[in-house]
This record gives sequence, C-alpha cells and structure tokens, in this order.
Amino acid sequence: MTAAPSAGPWYRRDITGLRSIAIIPVVAFHAGAFFLPGGFIGVDVFYVISGFLITTLLVNEAETSGRIRLGNFWAKRVRRLVPALVVVIAVSLPVSALLSSVLSWDDLARQAVASVLYVANILFWRESTSYFDTGSAQSPFLHMWSLGVEEQFYLVWPVLVIGGIWIAARRFRLRSVLTVTFAVVFVGSLALSVFLTPRDPDAAFYLLPTRAWEFAGAGLLALAPTERLVRSRASASIIGVAGLGILVAGMLTISEADLYPGYLALVPFVGTILLIVSGAGASSILRPVFESRPAVWIGNVSYSWYLWHWPLIVFAAALFPGNPLAMAAAGVLSLGVGAASYYGIERPLRFAPVLTKSLRRTYLTGAVATGAVAALAFGVFGAGAAVASAPPYRGYAQAAETLPARDCGDGVVESMNGVDVCVLGDPDGTAMIALVGDSHAGHWRAAMTEAARQGGYRLVVRWKSACPSAPVPVADEKGVQDPSCGTFREETTRILAAADPDLVVISNSLGYSGKVLSPGGGHLDLDQERGAWSAALTDQITALRAQGSRVAIVDDNPRFPENPTTCLSRLTATPEGCGSTRAEALAPLENLGRATADVIAAQNIAPPFSISDLICGPEICHAVDDEGTPVFQDHTHLSRAWTMKRTPALLAWLRESLAQPAP
Repeated sequence: MTAAPSAGPWYRRDITGLRSIAIIPVVAFHAGAFFLPGGFIGVDVFYVISGFLITTLLVNEAETSGRIRLGNFWAKRVRRLVPALVVVIAVSLPVSALLSSVLSWDDLARQAVASVLYVANILFWRESTSYFDTGSAQSPFLHMWSLGVEEQFYLVWPVLVIGGIWIAARRFRLRSVLTVTFAVVFVGSLALSVFLTPRDPDAAFYLLPTRAWEFAGAGLLALAPTERLVRSRASASIIGVAGLGILVAGMLTISEADLYPGYLALVPFVGTILLIVSGAGASSILRPVFESRPAVWIGNVSYSWYLWHWPLIVFAAALFPGNPLAMAAAGVLSLGVGAASYYGIERPLRFAPVLTKSLRRTYLTGAVATGAVAALAFGVFGAGAAVASAPPYRGYAQAAETLPARDCGDGVVESMNGVDVCVLGDPDGTAMIALVGDSHAGHWRAAMTEAARQGGYRLVVRWKSACPSAPVPVADEKGVQDPSCGTFREETTRILAAADPDLVVISNSLGYSGKVLSPGGGHLDLDQERGAWSAALTDQITALRAQGSRVAIVDDNPRFPENPTTCLSRLTATPEGCGSTRAEALAPLENLGRATADVIAAQNIAPPFSISDLICGPEICHAVDDEGTPVFQDHTHLSRAWTMKRTPALLAWLRESLAQPAP
C-alpha cells in the first residue's frame, strides 16, 4: 500500500490517483456502508498496484545496473512504512486497552507485536479470526493483516528478481526469465487460492501464498509493452471504462457471504489491470479523473488513512455501540487524521536526509521504533495479567471460562447401545435423568450434576453447540446445516433408548430465529419457523414419552447485544452500565419462545425451569446479581458461578418433574 515516488522517469500520476478508488471503498465498507458490500476488494486493488510498481522499479534497476541493491530497497520500505505504523500502534494499543476488557489485553498485545513485525496475517490465520466476523471487530489491528501480506511480498519479490538476474547471466534475457518465473507464481498461487478458499477460507484470505498471484499478475503486466495496446484515445478509454466498470460491479455485488478470495478475486484484479493498461499510453477519458488533484491527494495519503481508519472506527463502535452514524463519522474523521499523519510523520521521515544518507541509521531507527512498540505491548500484556488476577476482575475472568468439556470428569463411564456414556450425579441413584440440547444445555451441566448428586439421581448429559435436540435443521455460521448435528442426534436417541431415563430435560437456545431451515435447506419466514420448531419439538416429546420418559423443559435465558463479561471487565465499566433493557434482552427469544410455550401448553408439560425474572427486573436485565456474581459467560451463555447458585431451585424443580405421572 505504498505510494509511488513523486519523481522518476516511470512515475505515473494516474496510478497514484487510482489508489483513491482502492482506499475509499475499504473505509466505507469498514464504516458500515450497506451500499458497498464488496468494498473490501479495494485491498486487492492495492495489491495489484504494488505488484506493478515494485516490479517496474526492480526491473528498471536490474536492467540499468545489472543488480538489485537489497539493502537500499528494504531501507526505502522501512522509511516508508515503519514510522507511521509504529505511531498508530503506539496510540491504538493503550486507547484500545482502556476501552476493552482487561481479559483481552493479552490478545491486544500479541496483535500489536504481530502488526509491527508484519506477521498479523499469520496470527489472525492461526487464531481462526474471520475478517468478516463482527466479534473480531474489537481488535484495532485486524486491518494490519494486509500490511503483513504486502511486506512479506517485499521480502520475497526482489529475491526472485535477483534469481532471474543470476539465470539471465547464463545466456537468457532477463525479461524472459522473469516472465516465466512470474507466470509460474501466478498460476500456482491462483490455483492454490481457488482450491483452498472453500476448504480453509481463513488461510486463503490471510496468507501470501494464496495472494501472491495478484502481485505476480501485475508483475507480468510490468514486463509487457502495455503502451502498444493503447495507441489511440479510443482504445485507452474503452479499456479504462471496462476496468472501472468491473471494479464497481465487484464492489456492488461481491459480499462477505461469498467465498473469497478464490476465483472472485479475479474481479478486482482484472479491473485494476485494465485501468493500469488504459493509462499507459494515449490519454483516456478517465485519465483526467485519476490525475486530478483530489484523486492524487487521496492516493498520496492513502497509506496513513488506511492505518488510522480502522482503529478509529473500532473506538467509535466501542464508545457508541450500535450507532452507525458514529462509525461513519469515524471513517470521515480518519481521513483528516491520516492526512496529518502523512504530512507530519510519513513524508518527513521518508525523505529525512539523516536517514536517506545512511542505511545503518535507517535500519537502527526502524529497529528501535519496533522494539519500543514491542516493549509497550509487553507492558500491556503484563498489566492485563496483573489486573485480571485481582478482584473483581478475577471473578469476571472465571465467568468467561469456556463451556464445560464433554469429558467425564468425576463421572462413571458406562456403555449404552455400544456408546461410552458418562454418568454424572449419583452413579448409584435410583432415578435416571437425561439433559439434552445444544450449548444452552451445556452451560447447565455443572449445576445439574450437583443437583442430581444431592437428589440421588443418575445423570446423563448430551449437548452439542448450535445443534438443538429437537429434529429441526438450523443453519450454522456459514448459513448451511451442519451434517454432524443429525449424526449426534441419532447417537443421542440410541443412548436414551438404552438409558431408559425417568426424566428427560430439554434445554435449547431459542435464538435460532432466522436460522431455522426447511427440509431442503431453504430459509423460512417467522411463521414457518414457528411451525417447524413446534412440529420438531412435538415429535421429540412424543418419542420420549413413547419410551416411558417424563419430559421437562428449561426455559432459555436472555441474551445481551454485547458480551456482559467483556463489558464488566473494562476499567471504565460499571455493573449498571453493562446491563440491557428487558425488551432488548428477550427480543431474540420471542418467535421460537412462542412456539415452545404453545407446545408446553398443548402437551400438558409442567411449567419450565425459568430464570429470566431472576436476571431481569421489569425494565432492566442485569449483568451481575445482588452479590456481585457475573450472570453471563458471554452474551448468550450463563456463567458457571451463577448457575451453581441455582442448584437448590433446580433440585426442587427436578423433584417436581419426577413427581409427574409417568407416560
């Protein structure tokens, strides 16, 4: 994302202006512009421009001097990239720490170090952080992944050119050698991207091997006599308009729901290539647009603008949650901040004589600045560990622990219909209880186990995330049905047939509204969802009663728009400020909650175990109880500490449920 030099025989003003149609859509997309669902492909435009310019620079140097001075090349990148980057990280890290949970300070520190070392893309890939996941929007460094890809390209590409020089010295033409080399990279990388995108989308999105073809394709263009293709104004205009049309169409039609990059990344690649070609020769009708002062100015400040825009948008989202105007304002404000960074930091240090005249000082300055940011990050890491271990944050950290594992723990393993099953509670109890459902059954496992132990009941727990126990298809995060869910339900049915439970407790999330699917995988409207849910739940209850089991239902809990535990563990937070209105917290449960209530009434099931009124008053739902115990683990799951306090009430409810007449 580096800008072209301001002088030189190969400098093209139109390419600097072309950066404006790369950066503006990216910022608009991140600021929540619904009309540009594919604005993120502006990053691909940057890649193509960089591939073209850097290859041109390297080939010109190789043909002029017969060699590449790696030290000078990388020193220019250090002077160009590092100063503004370290300032952005040095400012964003402490501000983000103040606005975010102390439990995430270790993550912020790792991301800051990875960003300043240009390996953020590898970190986000290793952590399975989706670029389009709203949860990842808490990181002010998510956009640094693209700088990692580009810097890694800067490390590899000149080495490839040097290899070409070495081979060309043995009776080959340099451009012929590089054409073959770049073509191999282009074909191999594109094939890998197309292959990997549906199989490992995070790897395909973040890593250089699946992005290198964009740089290599632009490198091939840099080797071609493009000026011969655009000898007339008409041909240049046709090519340019076609390129711009392809780019605009991609930004309007590609979205985060598509598998990307894969073959879809050819859209911004081809569009940008055509625009570069159109400006190589005779003036096209678009050239005055891209060479205009506003376009060139935005292109010059695009690097600094890119660095600053995402942290400011993240901060706006944290300070004004759910406010789209705040995010839009942050996107606009970031242009001013980016311009100030360009004129005050980026440009002066890039051309500072004290650095340009000495490679040693350039590298030493870059190393010291990088080390200072790393030291700041380690300080934040240590401070986060210290604060998180002190009350009340220690309790928040414990509340944020993951859902219980499915290992047996203190239970006894028994074989039921050929499946090893963990029996919890009182293994010698006279009554058998089964708890089945999705992760909202999982967060009751500890309390249910203790209640069963105190009541003298045997307990079997079966749960799987995003897989309701009722036989209704639901969409996962990718919008498709998880095939393993049906297999899990079938295995649960076999276990229950062997266990012959006296009571089956059903506990499912009611937040699947919008995700309930038809048998063919199609999406349903609200009325159809209620009907499908009611029918599936009725079938499940009927089947359980047919085998002689009583049935009881745990009502679902409220959920907050923001993770309450994350909110509570901010230094500036208050328990009152981390609550939610009752209407907002219960709204996600309304549609399927009505369906469940209708089934309970129709099937004459005893009242469910309900905890909504314990969490919510008439107007407000609370993030902590009267004793300061965090209610939630995250925005939808209850904490272990809070559910364990429900053990006496849960035991009384189990006894009442077991007292129902047997079917």
